[in-house]
Amino acid sequence: MNRQSFLHGALILMISGLITRIMGFVYRVFLTRIIGAEGMGLFQIVFPILGLVLTLVTAGLPLAISKLVAEAVAQNDKARVKRIMAVSVGVVSVMTIILTIAMYTCRGFVQHHWLSDPRAFPTYLVMIPVVSIIAVSSLYRGYFQGLQDMSPTAWGQILEQTVRIISIWILAAYFVQFSLAYAAAAAMMGMVLGELCGLLFLIVAQRRRGRLDDVLPEGATRSQESVRQTLHAMGEIALPVTFSKLIWSLLFAAEPILVMRALQAAGFATATATTLYGQYSGMAIPLLVFPTVFTGSLATNLVPSVSEAMAASERYRVRIRLSQSFTATAMVAFPTAVVLTMFSGPLTHYIYKEDSIGPILAVMAPFMFLLCLQAPLTGILQGLNKAGIAMVNSIIGGVLKLVLIYVLAAKPTIGILGVSMATVASFTVSCILNLWFVVRYVGFTIRLQALTRVALASCGMFLYMQVITWRQNPLSFGSMMLAIVGGFILYFGLLCALRVLTTRNIRRVPRIGPLLARLVSWMPFAI
Repeated sequence: MNRQSFLHGALILMISGLITRIMGFVYRVFLTRIIGAEGMGLFQIVFPILGLVLTLVTAGLPLAISKLVAEAVAQNDKARVKRIMAVSVGVVSVMTIILTIAMYTCRGFVQHHWLSDPRAFPTYLVMIPVVSIIAVSSLYRGYFQGLQDMSPTAWGQILEQTVRIISIWILAAYFVQFSLAYAAAAAMMGMVLGELCGLLFLIVAQRRRGRLDDVLPEGATRSQESVRQTLHAMGEIALPVTFSKLIWSLLFAAEPILVMRALQAAGFATATATTLYGQYSGMAIPLLVFPTVFTGSLATNLVPSVSEAMAASERYRVRIRLSQSFTATAMVAFPTAVVLTMFSGPLTHYIYKEDSIGPILAVMAPFMFLLCLQAPLTGILQGLNKAGIAMVNSIIGGVLKLVLIYVLAAKPTIGILGVSMATVASFTVSCILNLWFVVRYVGFTIRLQALTRVALASCGMFLYMQVITWRQNPLSFGSMMLAIVGGFILYFGLLCALRVLTTRNIRRVPRIGPLLARLVSWMPFAI
């Protein structure tokens, strides 16, 4: 097992996340073309229930595994790693059995009292088996992340998405001829098959490259830490995360119900409200969160990295990681916000063949930086053993979102746009709170110079795209792609000219760094 550096591990997760996110878009585009926005609404309605159950099943253990395994490996404590995994497997196994039985037993209650559209019930039934698969997979992912070996997680995600896309072509396309309800259920079956293949891959990877005897051949077979101390350490991390996810899952589960009720109060019929919610959650949100594949990868890698640094009493490394994450977030979020804000209408038209999604996306896109920054800040707080603070901040944002949905979406003049406004307010408040606490505990100073340079490069990109698309209405697909691709090329050149990207920092990127450094050296004013 090759232990990877922070940058190497983050890069692997970024690349795999980018691939799987693109594959996920392909998945949703095909699914939308097959079952439409109304079918997507049925598919999305059951996801809050899945999130709630998974929160109870995993109980925050994947994060605890990642953090504690990283600490144990740094201390060469093989016995502690074994104890961590044994306790985690036991807890997850018991919770999985209990909640899987409960989901099936309470199916009648869910159908009549929880699902805002009864046609989503077949999708709910098909969803039940995926709980146990995802729960076991999360333990393997936490283990590999604790070892700071991100390759198995990356390849597993790619395999999972591949199986899901293939299953749509076969299952959803077949069952749509019977009804939308069965087509949405078939799409959920594709998710089950994908998760199962991903789990099998992780099991094989653990046997081949993650055996503990190979990871810590000289590790201590007797830990100085007692079982009680290990349980306390796991609970200290897992419980705040569990409560945070539980409350957030409850809020998320209440979201489709509240959105549907609010839209109905605004005068929309049930089928129309389902379609609008499908446009928001199944089409606009995936486009909005696309850039978070980069910052989410940073957050995943930050937890074990920060934990290891704190275990070694190297607080300065935490500040370095935060500085790297902050600049990287700006480099991704600023240009993406420009593109999604300018081309929200044309993008959604050419991707989904739906013209009504653009305004929903345009409300949220300008606040991309705060959305992307939220994950790294949460990861650092969790690595600092401040998961409880991240929990409270997340809850505050979630409650605010529901309140604003109730207030705004029920107004006929606002409708589904009120849900977008509530989403922006939610992640903005949570991000600002997280940033305040991180600065308080780490002593980080925001590098305004770097942010200003990235902002200038984004402004240059914006002006270029304005010129290319000047007075083109409607905007053709070719002109849009010319503006976007050319804009990103110009953005890259400006980052080099403004010395945000230099040959020195690019060369540190594992494997492809030297090649990229040569490319950067050809840019004007680059160093």
